[in-house]
Amino acid sequence: MKLKVPTVQAKVTLLPELSQGRLLTTGQYRPHIVMGPQSQRVAIREGNAYMEKLLGVMFVGGPDTLAPGESGQVTLALMYFPEYQYDEVTPGATFTLREGSKIVGYGAILTRSDLP
Repeated sequence: MKLKVPTVQAKVTLLPELSQGRLLTTGQYRPHIVMGPQSQRVAIREGNAYMEKLLGVMFVGGPDTLAPGESGQVTLALMYFPEYQYDEVTPGATFTLREGSKIVGYGAILTRSDLP
């Protein structure tokens, strides 16, 4: 039996300065989110160490693609649940979308669907 994970609905916007859009095909795009202000544009570091908590997510619903500067409503699977509870991922919380240390977008959590 396959373990199911919680999902969230979020509004995501890609940064307009990106050189290309992102293919969000269900289950293929697996970036991280970092909870915090949407205005952040650089990762927080102390020396060579990143001081932020990267939360792994998988796009499982929404538009097939987003171009730079475009927004869309998406469904994100909280893919490391239950090993990590994602307690900070709650409706109204904001985040930046990351590919490694590179910030490629930002968003806000709209709803969360937890398992019974």
